[in-house]
Amino acid sequence: MSGEELAAAWAQWQEEHPTSTSFSFTEAADLHVTDTRSTEIVNDAVDMINADARVAFSLWLGDLTQYSSSDEMALARMTLDRLRKPRYTLRGNHDQKADYYAREFGELNYTFEYAGWKFVMLDTNPGDKTPIDAERMQWLRDVLAETDPAQPLVLCSHHPMVVGFPLSLAGCADILALFEGHNLKAVLGAHFHSTWEKETDGVLFTGTSCLATTRTNHDGSTPRGYRLFHCTKDTITTEYVLVRDVKPEDVQK
Repeated sequence: MSGEELAAAWAQWQEEHPTSTSFSFTEAADLHVTDTRSTEIVNDAVDMINADARVAFSLWLGDLTQYSSSDEMALARMTLDRLRKPRYTLRGNHDQKADYYAREFGELNYTFEYAGWKFVMLDTNPGDKTPIDAERMQWLRDVLAETDPAQPLVLCSHHPMVVGFPLSLAGCADILALFEGHNLKAVLGAHFHSTWEKETDGVLFTGTSCLATTRTNHDGSTPRGYRLFHCTKDTITTEYVLVRDVKPEDVQK
């Protein structure tokens, strides 16, 4: 191997075998990209994430585009390609047209691990009023069957998974029931543009504002930003990071 190949292989091994049990990651969603102007706020967030040495990776939980056009999806992907650390994405209900999401971002349902934690990335489309299909429920069962019950888990989706919460996924209680007997630590969602968090039976549930200048927040608030999570061996906490304040009159038409 050349020196460059050896260095790249070593960097990859370190990334896949972190020695620390404490780490931080970010989560943003609802970018609603339409054109280069609409990516400016996302670029600001990317710059902030790149500058934060604590961040091990970032999550982007759907509605990466506004109309799911081919050009929008490519632009969203190029914007997120500026991230210097690994990033993991999900498809939102605004990202469903043709196969553009899969072309730019890859698979819809998958898992990854970091520092002993497992992250379950679940596609919850077509929308909040439709439960996920039997195939995805079985995929979740298979994932959990091969997961040590003691391993900390984070479930990530575009639609919230809180019964009775606005725009939550229909059938979310059935999904959460699959995790009984496992060490589920957090459920991260998006879709409803609002920064909120709650804890139920030791599980942290969160959502965040949109990171967009093309849409407003559902709760009428004006901050735009992302969440920063901090994990230890078996705990997770979160804080909100402001990127920009966007008044209603400044929302891009």
